[in-house]
This record gives sequence, structure tokens and C-alpha cells, in this order.
Amino acid sequence: MNASVFETGFAKGKAVPRIPPEVKALFIALQLGEPDTTFLKSLSDEEWTNLLAFSDIAHLTLPIAQLPMEGFPSWVIERLRTNLADNALHFERVKDTYREAASALGGAGVEHIVMKGFTQSPDYVADPRLRSQHDIDIFCPPESIEAAQRALHAIGYQSSDTNDSPYCDHCPQLLRTGDWQWRGNPFDPEWPLGIDLHFCFWNDRVSHIRIPGTDLFWDRRVRREVDGLSFSCMNRVDHLAYLTLHILRNLFLGEWIVHHVRELATFLHSHSDDEIFWQLWDQIHSPSLGPFASIAFYLARAWFGCRLHPLATLEIDRLPVTRKSWLQCFSGSVLRIMFEKNQDAMWLQLTYLSSRSERWKILRRNMIPAYIGPINSHYVQVRNKRILPSNGKPLWQQYIAYLISRSAGYVRADGATLWRGFCWRLSGHLLTR
Repeated sequence: MNASVFETGFAKGKAVPRIPPEVKALFIALQLGEPDTTFLKSLSDEEWTNLLAFSDIAHLTLPIAQLPMEGFPSWVIERLRTNLADNALHFERVKDTYREAASALGGAGVEHIVMKGFTQSPDYVADPRLRSQHDIDIFCPPESIEAAQRALHAIGYQSSDTNDSPYCDHCPQLLRTGDWQWRGNPFDPEWPLGIDLHFCFWNDRVSHIRIPGTDLFWDRRVRREVDGLSFSCMNRVDHLAYLTLHILRNLFLGEWIVHHVRELATFLHSHSDDEIFWQLWDQIHSPSLGPFASIAFYLARAWFGCRLHPLATLEIDRLPVTRKSWLQCFSGSVLRIMFEKNQDAMWLQLTYLSSRSERWKILRRNMIPAYIGPINSHYVQVRNKRILPSNGKPLWQQYIAYLISRSAGYVRADGATLWRGFCWRLSGHLLTR
């Protein structure tokens, strides 16, 4: 499935990802090769309401706000312009928060680099004000993590009780207690930022996949400046490598990756003729990271129709037949996971594993819930990143509903995943014969 087929499938309603029509319209508008807002302009108010609720969660509202808005409903235009203005104000808070944290870390003699967030500008997003950011991701060498935590505790940060996931690559998020309350605005200028202290660039303990060379990201760090903010970060080649690995990590864990893939597609599209950059990529990362980065390259092209440098295309062409067939069969289901649980990415992860015991661990982790939230957990009122109304029900009833929903969701997803995996492997076997 190439980009043009994917886009045409959206336009003609073919059997590509089963996602709402308003979200299909958004993907057509966000194509980098031939964007088309015609379908967005034809949406009803109800469809726009549903789309913006989705795009807020998927971090795609600000990309919508950068589209030509002529023909959009007036209330949509006003809403998007307000989001842009609020996020621009929020970025000032981001800068102040980072400067204070960096000063505390520097005073404690802790070196660090910044990951994601405002470091995506200008290669992956034109301006940091055009990207929502609710936390600051910082990497410290493992031996410096405790000192970093002490330094941030000293300026008022406290560690949350649990990680967002048992598979996090960072310590429990550091938060500042205060009187801020959620008021339904994901771009609230007053939103307090948490700080995530990362201890690795790739967690092979979680993925069971060993990728050599990621520890060198730290050794090759550089100093940069964005909008008057000075910081250390990965160099440009390592930055791309890390983003592709982050996409792969989240793909394996069943997380939403659409905004990361969109930013990757933006970079690949604008650097498709950058020979110097791709020569460096070929020298540094192609031998070790090519088999992993190519998955993200493929998704960027398939979902957003971006141009690719010939070397990026070659990375995809070098993929084994099994992984190519997975991409052709399942790259759409990775989008569908935003609306319906599935574990199809598990089959891709298994192609990287040779140990039978590690394969069983991945199968078990995907097919059986690894974590059941306690009754006071926020998971009780959230389904697939969407907050459910309580309707006045007591907490114990909400918790029973959560347990039933989670169990039923796994049963449905497990059955569908096993069937689709069987069909995929059977089709590959017949093709080989």
C-alpha cells in the first residue's frame, strides 16, 4: 500500500482503515504531497465537533489550524484561532519552566539533554508555538537520575505515585502541586508542565529487541537555541533516529503515534533532497538502525504522502518480505487503534525476536492485561484516552463497568488479532509457495 493508494482509498471510501469519515477528511487535508481540504469543508457541525474532540487527543488540532481555513464554519475558525493564541501563551510557560529546571540541574552539576517538545522546531514543526507540549522530557545518564530528582524536588517538584504505564522509559513524572484545575482547554496557557526524567533512549528490557549504538546519542549531543531558549539535545541525525525508535516503541505498546508520524513525515518531505544529511545518516545509522527506522519511514509515506530521499526509500526496500507484508496488511490497523483496540503490531514485533521465550513474553503481554487500575485510578473513567461521564454513578459501579469493559475489550481484540495474524501468515505462506 503506497501513499497514493492510501489517499485514493480515503477519497473513494475503499476498505482502508475503518475510521470516522471526518477523520478520513482530516488525513486527506494533511497530505504533504497533494493536500485537499474539500472534504473538511463539507463536514457538518456535528462532524466538526467530533473531529476537534478527536484532534485534541491526537495532537492534530494545531496542524488543522495551519490549513487554509476559508470555507470552514465560523465557529471552527474562531476555535482554532483561540487554540493558536492560547498555545502561543503556553509556550512562554514552557520556556520559563525549562529555564528554571535547567538552572536547578546545572546548580547540582547534572548534565542533561532535552528530548521531543520544542526540540522538534524547526525541522519537524516550523515553530514551537505550533506544537502542544504538556511536559518536558529530559534525558540524564542513569547514574545522574537520583541527583536530578533531588535537584528538582528542591524547587518544589514531587514524584507522582505511579508511571503512566508499566513500560515507561522514564521515572515517575515530576509534578508541582498547585490549585490549577482542568477546565476543558488542552491549550490552557496556565497548564502546569510535568517533567519526565528519561534513563534510556531505547528500552530493550521492555521491547526484548537489542538495538546497538543508541547510547552514543548522549556522546554526540549538541548545543542549540530555539526562540531564545538555549539547551543541549541530540544532533540532527540522532534526533531522526530517536524519533523513528520512539514511533516503533509506541507502535509495539499500542499507543497513538499519529502526531509523531506526522512530524516525521514533515521532516522527510522537506529533507528529501538534503544529500549531506542523508550521507551522514548512511554513515552513522543505516547499518544498525535502518531495519527499525524503515517502519516509521513507511508509515510516514503511507499516511501523509511525503516525499522520501532515495536512501530512505532504500531502507524500506531492504526490509525482509515478512515485515513488508505486515506493513501492507496492518499499517491501517495502527490508525484504527485510535477507535478500536487491537494488537496487530505484536506480529511485527515478533518478527524481530528469535528467542522462543521472548516471543511468549510478548504474546502474553499483549493477550493478557498486564495492569488493572485500582478503584481510585484515572483509568476507571477513561476509555481509549476519552473521559467518560460518571452520570452520577457511585465509584464502585464505575469500577465494575471498567473491569467488564477492559475484559470484554481484550477478548474481542485477542480473537480478532489471532484471526488476522493467522490470515496474514497464511497469505505469506501461499505467496512463498
